[in-house]
Amino acid sequence: MKALDSLRIFVTTQRKGSLSAAARSLSLSPATISRRISALEEELGVQLVDRTSRNLKVTEAGQAFLERAEAVLEAMAEAEQAARSSRQRPEGRLRVHSRTHLGLRVLAPLLPKFQQQYPDIQVEIELSEHPVNLVEHDFDVDIRTGESTDSGFVIKRLLSSDEVLVASPAFMKAHPRIKHPNDLPQVRCLTYRREREATTWKYIDEQGERQELAIQGVMSANNGELLRLAAIGGMGIALLSEPTVRGDLRDGTLVRLLPQYRFAVRQFSNGIFAVFRQNRQLPLKVRAFVDFVAEALRENGEGG
Repeated sequence: MKALDSLRIFVTTQRKGSLSAAARSLSLSPATISRRISALEEELGVQLVDRTSRNLKVTEAGQAFLERAEAVLEAMAEAEQAARSSRQRPEGRLRVHSRTHLGLRVLAPLLPKFQQQYPDIQVEIELSEHPVNLVEHDFDVDIRTGESTDSGFVIKRLLSSDEVLVASPAFMKAHPRIKHPNDLPQVRCLTYRREREATTWKYIDEQGERQELAIQGVMSANNGELLRLAAIGGMGIALLSEPTVRGDLRDGTLVRLLPQYRFAVRQFSNGIFAVFRQNRQLPLKVRAFVDFVAEALRENGEGG
């Protein structure tokens, strides 16, 4: 580790701007620091510091060495942090944002087991119907059903899933003639409202071509949970993310329509995604939460 100590002395000296300032920072004497830099120069065979100047001025060779030395020390610090982290338990406040329906139907059932497994993490969850800026609103993780195109964040697919057409058994009994996606505009549908956008449902036909349907819903809402409850109540057909209605399909509260077709509101490559900040060393609490949710969703998917 002596070589690392020499690098640390040289880098600290350049950052502090003088031997005396570096000496105070490192609890060494200026003479010791000067000797260590001279020894480093002798070992490298190049002059790192211009000693003819009154100020401590790095040479051209010293500048090139400084940049690489800083990178080595940073990498070493990360390695040490990784080693320490392996002995630590995830802890601290974890701020999570999620779309309301996803938070209520998918995340909420997982939280008791997560808290039991990681008792030192305090989870704060905020639900809304709008995307958030993680940095501006100080969130650690955002759980979404659509991919983000922001290259400044890490995007991890937690689960691949389709959107499915669902309705109550009573509604389907009253509308037995729904045999094809083209029948949908003629029946009562429940749609997700995105500001002033017209509602279209996409599907892949028998030839593998993508088609669009203009849907004039009998009710629209900006909340998937409200649409789910309306569908359970027999108001009409809703197009919802499969994980959010998996329990309803399992117990028969809702039934799936036209399962031979793939449907989507916006994109067919859908799923549940975790979006978090791009850090060299991902905080343990974030890694623990993302890995836990991903594993739980995979297990539920296999079991469903």
